[in-house]
Amino acid sequence: MKRSFLILTVLTLLALLVVVFAPEDGSLQQAETNTLFLPGILEQVNEVNRVEIIIAANRTVATLVKEANSWQVEQMDGYRANWPALQTLLAALAQARVQEQKTDKPEYYARLGVEGVDAENAGSVLLRISVGDQTTAILVGREAQGRSGQYVRLQDAQGSVLLDRNLDVSTEQLDWVDSRIVDINASEVAEVEIIHPQGERLFVTRISADQTDFDLVGLPLDREIKSSWAVNSLGSMFSLLDMNTVRSVESVDWSNAVKIRMLLFSGVEILADLVEIDDEYLLRLHASHPAANVVGSPPGESEISIEQQDIEKRAEEDVATTVEGINRKVMGWAYGISSQKYDAMVKKPEDLLKPVESS
Repeated sequence: MKRSFLILTVLTLLALLVVVFAPEDGSLQQAETNTLFLPGILEQVNEVNRVEIIIAANRTVATLVKEANSWQVEQMDGYRANWPALQTLLAALAQARVQEQKTDKPEYYARLGVEGVDAENAGSVLLRISVGDQTTAILVGREAQGRSGQYVRLQDAQGSVLLDRNLDVSTEQLDWVDSRIVDINASEVAEVEIIHPQGERLFVTRISADQTDFDLVGLPLDREIKSSWAVNSLGSMFSLLDMNTVRSVESVDWSNAVKIRMLLFSGVEILADLVEIDDEYLLRLHASHPAANVVGSPPGESEISIEQQDIEKRAEEDVATTVEGINRKVMGWAYGISSQKYDAMVKKPEDLLKPVESS
């Protein structure tokens, strides 16, 4: 009698343990740990030539295509993709391992965020990775709560899994493009000139990088500047300059543009055109080195030391590399920027001066 009661008690406890530790969807599956999620991609990661990011209602966020040795975003006229972001994602996929098998029941997919993207309110992100004509489609779901990892499911498979890491798959198109236009530190800037279509001109300058403040050229004798900061801020207009949109430069009418010339102490000159069209603020850039065509040996100094020649040659090569790098990136493109950035670039002399005191 006692033995029967003991066996019944043990069986009851085992049944309770099964109920407590069973998955929420009611299915019991054996976890397969430490196995690669996509074993084939590790050897082929460098052969990937197309990546699509698709969200609810089958809306395509971005299509990244490999052309020659560069990645481009189809939705942005083939502009350069954000390679570091894409590289991080592909590396994570190649190294991702299965922590645990999860549900294979469609009615429970939404709990993990691995349902299909046909529905308007789908919580998953469909990631399509192509190598040649072969495509692998992955539904990326929610991050696990209380533990590391992320739920995913192959689109053509029923079973879902928990990976051992998170996949950074942004649903913002701008995150998949190289959004940094240019980054010129204010400490490098010697002159800034702004010329408006009607001929109004603003010019600030300083003679060396050791000079803290820019001078406003042409300051009226009876006027004062608002602040040194207002003048000095012109030197940082191309610092950490990011875009909101990008398009072909030929699609924009530049005939009424505000023109900007920025000269760096290195001799690099950056020219910009800015226009406002239908509440959109557009910018195009071009870099040059005008002094390279006119610089020569000073009169009476026909002989320059070999050391000095080497220094000047290296400096000239550095400038040429900088100019080439900027132009290679920006030529042919019109960038949409924020209204705040635009306003900071199209200043007029009056914007930097204190109001005239009424008598």
